[in-house]
Amino acid sequence: MKNQEDLFGDEWERLIHSTKENIRSELAELVQYNVEDCIAEFYDSLLNHPEAKNFLSLELVDVRLRTALKRWLIELFSADKPSAKKLVATQYKIGVAHARIHLPIHLVMQGARSIKNVLRNHLQTRSLSKAELYACVVYTDDMIDLAIECMSQTFVQETCKEVEKDEAFRQASIGQDVSLEREVQRAALWEWGQTFLFGLYSGATRPQTTLEGSDFGLWFNHKGSALFHNAIETEKVRRCIHRIDRELSPAILAAQPPNPSLLNEIQSTLDEIRFLMSELFKVIETVESGRDPLTKALNRRFLSTILSREVSLSLRRATPFSVLMIDVDHFKDINEKLGHVGGDTVLRNVAEILINSCRSSDFVFRYGGEEFLIVLIETAAPHAEQVAERIRRAIESSPKLTVNGQGIDVTASIGIATFGGHPDYSFLVEAADRALYLAKAEGRNRCKIAYG
Repeated sequence: MKNQEDLFGDEWERLIHSTKENIRSELAELVQYNVEDCIAEFYDSLLNHPEAKNFLSLELVDVRLRTALKRWLIELFSADKPSAKKLVATQYKIGVAHARIHLPIHLVMQGARSIKNVLRNHLQTRSLSKAELYACVVYTDDMIDLAIECMSQTFVQETCKEVEKDEAFRQASIGQDVSLEREVQRAALWEWGQTFLFGLYSGATRPQTTLEGSDFGLWFNHKGSALFHNAIETEKVRRCIHRIDRELSPAILAAQPPNPSLLNEIQSTLDEIRFLMSELFKVIETVESGRDPLTKALNRRFLSTILSREVSLSLRRATPFSVLMIDVDHFKDINEKLGHVGGDTVLRNVAEILINSCRSSDFVFRYGGEEFLIVLIETAAPHAEQVAERIRRAIESSPKLTVNGQGIDVTASIGIATFGGHPDYSFLVEAADRALYLAKAEGRNRCKIAYG
């Protein structure tokens, strides 16, 4: 069964191949000559909309968007047969970017409509027959509509993901006691097993209740399945419950005296359920606490939620904020010399320094591997540099780590970037990453700030 991306590709292939070459060439030439008019109309249309001003007022966005829009139009209306696969990939990428900056989809559609109007008006000035004019208008509308449809699908998918993350972060903020729930359900599962065995040896012809109908089974089917969402282990637990209720339990009750091998089998199946539930709760505890289990820094999955919110606050309140990207120097060598246990110890120690060096209002994330990211709220560039340097010195002066008689000094490189007004937070993260790369290229154990 084809996925949606393939279906879009097939539709685009049919549209391109069913359109005569002279029609494609006519549109390609028209766009080349009038692309600036399209861009101007696009801006005139959106700048009159109050929601669009937040996205288009910044000079950096203006320059980038004009360039990107020009490239998009020329690629879409290429004289050569454009690659359907490439077109789909481009629209998906744009849709993801729109979702990331929370650009309302109706603004994109409004802009697309203004571009179609410009192209239709210019088409009427060309020396075309009625049939050619009709074919050009249809091709223009279909190409732009299909592009917007691709963008919209990705936009919706990404927005739904962000909503899920926002809800997870909200639940983490509320502070549900997942550890208590885990113990309650572990006890409920144990109680069913004990009740089953007691009933069996007291001569009962059937258990008081099935595992599925027990307190544990009811919780798992109605609350647990929602809590664990679509985790693979969830279906495995269901299969274990089904096997106990439909196969093992009836077989044990049918055999008198009880078959020891069947009793062992039901016990091992209960043990498997306990193990699977433990794994499921580990995942939930990590998500619900919002923390990386090793370092206790915030989970990266909440980074987009935090950065999106800080961007909105900064734009609305005209307050600065900065990002630090921190990389533990030569971490591969640390792992080779001290082993992964030593490497984990280094990461925990560094994370502790980072958390202790920041205010309670700042956000410290485990970004991935040996990288961390800090969001310094209401912090301009000069102060961000001071914080970064303080962190660098604290890591450098931390006690030498010794494992199995081997000691090693730990240092870190830090990239600094301050929010410049672009609504897409990825530009800020990329700027900090570039600054980090420069710090590493210049010899590591130093801080570098991103400019421009």
